[in-house]
Amino acid sequence: MKQASERLKRLLIESQTFYIADLYKITLTDGTVLRYTSADIVLTVDDDCYTPLAIERDGTTQTNDMSVDEMHLTITVEPSARLDHETTFMQAIAAGRFADAELELHRLFSPEPFTIFSGRIDADYALLWWLGRLNIERAGGITIEATVASMTELLNVKFPTHLYYPPCIYTLGDTSCGVDLDAFRQQGTATGGTRSAIQSGLSLDNGYLAQGSITFTSGRNTGVTRTIRSNESGTITVVLPFYYPPAAGDTFYVLPACDKSMHCCKARFSNLTRFRGYPFIPVPETAY
Repeated sequence: MKQASERLKRLLIESQTFYIADLYKITLTDGTVLRYTSADIVLTVDDDCYTPLAIERDGTTQTNDMSVDEMHLTITVEPSARLDHETTFMQAIAAGRFADAELELHRLFSPEPFTIFSGRIDADYALLWWLGRLNIERAGGITIEATVASMTELLNVKFPTHLYYPPCIYTLGDTSCGVDLDAFRQQGTATGGTRSAIQSGLSLDNGYLAQGSITFTSGRNTGVTRTIRSNESGTITVVLPFYYPPAAGDTFYVLPACDKSMHCCKARFSNLTRFRGYPFIPVPETAY
C-alpha cells in the first residue's frame, strides 16, 4: 500500500484541481544519483533538484501477489546532453553505466501550476509510485527504450539456495563470505593501452587478477567495470572491451577473483573458516 503524508491526503480530498509531475530518481551502481522530472522546468523538492527530461511511460499495473510488474519508458535526449563533464548520456549507456541501476518514480502533486516562480516544494506532496531496476533495451540516435522491473524480480532465485557442490556456495565479499574487499582492492593508473588491454604500472604476479574485475574511477570510462581475462607485466586484458581506450592518467581499481576452491580461499584470502564448498563429496558415479 502506498503511504501518503497527511498534507497530501488533505490536498487530494479538499482540492478540486491540482497539478501532477513525475519525479525520477536513478541511482547507478557506482553511487551516482540522477534526478529528472516530466515537468518542463527545474523543480526543487526539499533540497533536491529535478531536471526536465522527455520521459514517456506507460500505465503502471501493480498487484499484491509475487508477480514481477514492469513499467516501460521511452526517453528522448539531446545528442549533447551530458551525464557528467566527460560523458554524454548516450555514451554512458553504451559504456554500461546504467546496468542494474535502481529507479524510483515519485508523483508530485501541487495545488498550483509548476512555474519558474514555484520555489521550493515540500516532499510531503510527493508519493512513491514505483521502485524497480532499470534495464536498457534499445538505445540509438536520441531515443532510449527501457523497462523497469519491480523489486519482486529479486525473488526469482533458485530454491533451495544452498546446495551441496564442491565449489564454495558463497559470493566473494558478501555477508556470508565475510571477506573485506577493501583490503584486496588495489588502485592503479593507466599509462596507455587499447579498449581491451590496459597498460599500467601495477606490479602483480602474472595471472593474479584472472577473472577479477577492473573499474575506472576517472576518465571517459568512469564507473564502468569489466571482467579481467589476464594480467601480465602491468598489462591488464579484459574479456569485454571498454567503450573507450584509456588515456594516460586515468585511474582505476582492481579486485582479484575467487575460484571458489578450498585452496584459493585459504591461500589468497585466509578465509578457510567460512569456506562453504564440499570438495569431498563423491561424484555421482561413485555415490552408491
